[in-house]
Amino acid sequence: GGVNSQVNRVVKALQDVRADGAEAPRLCIVGDKGRSVLTRGMPESVDFVADQATKQAVTFATASAIAEEILKTDSAASRIVFNKFKSAIAFQPTVATVPSPETIESKPELVEKFDEYELEGPDRSEFLTDLQEFNLASTIYWGMLENGCSEQASRVQAMENSSKNAEEMLSALTIKYNKTRQAGITTELIEIISGAVALEG
Repeated sequence: GGVNSQVNRVVKALQDVRADGAEAPRLCIVGDKGRSVLTRGMPESVDFVADQATKQAVTFATASAIAEEILKTDSAASRIVFNKFKSAIAFQPTVATVPSPETIESKPELVEKFDEYELEGPDRSEFLTDLQEFNLASTIYWGMLENGCSEQASRVQAMENSSKNAEEMLSALTIKYNKTRQAGITTELIEIISGAVALEG
């Protein structure tokens, strides 16, 4: 319903808004609703679809497997679009960006902050690659949980509205039934009284 269509609209907007000469963003779709809409509208942009990922409980292992597939596309940054849960009746479309190690290395202000820390083990580029993999998997996991929560809240709200409508309909039909029954009883009483009066007369 509205939960998934919001995400689809944001993805389409991101596809349309890009700098002149910039490469068209590639799509990695998670979920069946996104697959049906986005593959129809922009099939040439889709790299892979994980439509079975949302049919079971969301786990970090699932998010990690999706992150592995995304990392094969070798892009400058990955943008994860999802609905962030706000309240039982509200959610907000959100875009989380995970830059690649090369993008971080190309920005001196980020490198300076990174160099403030002492590291043991692998060199900086290898460490950034590991960090990107974990960051991407964590962000996908977060997005899947937030989106799932928004979807469940939307379903609860829809069911509450349906229950309220059903109760109102039941109340109206009960009143109508009682009025019809009363009218039938009144008609029968009038006939009985009329018959009794006719016999006396």
